Amino acid sequence: VAASTWQENFAADAAADCTSSPGKALSKSHRPGQALLATVADAWTKMCADPRILGIGAVQALFEGSMYIFVMQWPPALKAVMRGGDVPFGKVFSCLMASTMLGSSLFGRLAENVSVERLVAGMLAVATGAMGAATACSTSLSAVLSSFFVFEACVGVYFPAIGTLRSLYIPDSHRSRMTAIFQVPLNLIVVAVMLSSKRLGLKGSLTCSTLALKCAFLAQLLLLCRPQTRRHS
Repeated sequence: VAASTWQENFAADAAADCTSSPGKALSKSHRPGQALLATVADAWTKMCADPRILGIGAVQALFEGSMYIFVMQWPPALKAVMRGGDVPFGKVFSCLMASTMLGSSLFGRLAENVSVERLVAGMLAVATGAMGAATACSTSLSAVLSSFFVFEACVGVYFPAIGTLRSLYIPDSHRSRMTAIFQVPLNLIVVAVMLSSKRLGLKGSLTCSTLALKCAFLAQLLLLCRPQTRRHS
């Protein structure tokens, strides 16, 4: 529906066309679906031509997929470990958000001394270990809570870090479209795990989250191995 009804914003090019050739600009506005497909195809071509952009997309899809699985599974995980006791969800949620804020605050300090690429790799390693510990020690309240707090701190580091990586490696002209393309595998991961949650169970879902984090870590290592030519024109 969007592709067939929304008109593409051609920005400066459209304004120039209107001045020089009103008929040409009018013809462009009557083919919004073609324009949308062309811009998406152009973004896809540029993505496939640069493995670093694909690596950033893989990190984003896998980490955020793991994060959304965690968002849906942490309440059942606490219920399972407390076994009938009242879970103080409000207090736990507040602590999780405080951990995220702490991670975001640490990012600025860490980025002064470590490259963003290495910082993201280290964060992904810590996040993988934390989620793996929560999966393996799912019967220990202290282990589960501490692992969740560490993971949320990693989430706090992730958002400013991935924004920095996108600004360094993804061209401004295609950033919004590429970021939207990255959302497709992310949503597929989350939907697949959620539809299979009854079959996987709590531990299986957390295991999927851990595997996604491991794959994100490997994708970031591949980015580290690439030449560090950053800014796109």
